[in-house]
Amino acid sequence: MRVIAFVSLVAVMLVGCSGMPLLPYEEPAQSESSARIRVITNSNVYGDSIVGSCTPATRHRMAQAGRFLSSGAMNTNYPQYPLKSANLGMPKRVAPALDQYAPSIRIGEGVYKEVVTEYRVRTDELLQIATWGASINGRGSMSAACVSQIQTFKLEPGKDYEALIGVGRRTAEDGSEAFMCIFGVVELVTMPGTPMVIPEKIMPVASPQIACKS
Repeated sequence: MRVIAFVSLVAVMLVGCSGMPLLPYEEPAQSESSARIRVITNSNVYGDSIVGSCTPATRHRMAQAGRFLSSGAMNTNYPQYPLKSANLGMPKRVAPALDQYAPSIRIGEGVYKEVVTEYRVRTDELLQIATWGASINGRGSMSAACVSQIQTFKLEPGKDYEALIGVGRRTAEDGSEAFMCIFGVVELVTMPGTPMVIPEKIMPVASPQIACKS
């Protein structure tokens, strides 16, 4: 049930690179209206406030999975971001674990593992969440990828959210396993007086289609 709340199956194809400038995500001042969001990914996630009616010209990195060698050490050529995850005291995680996978290039240089971190985000503006996707090494000569995606959300002040974005696995009717691409955001609803946390799926709103000039 938890998986269904997050899962979005998308077409399998190779992902192109984007030439947009990238910067680290900057949290709002605590005096501003804000919510908290836990970002979980084994690929990459960018978050940007929508100002006006155009899509951002710059992407701000929230999280990027790193590659890890068989020894367990992180490959310094592919570091995770952030190196030290933030913990804001949010309710417990509800999302399932994301898969470890080797990309379709430089297979011997390690596998991607999920990274988890927490941020404060503005709620007086829409939040646009983007991923460039992921390339995945399959069996034999087969390879696949999760395509780039962009979704925009209206979050509410004082609430807690969890974003699960990346590569998972699913079991087909014949018992075989296949990769699946996941992109979803839920609100974490706590039950007063209990440790229970219930995920309520957040539906995206319409995203701007015109790119900002600067």
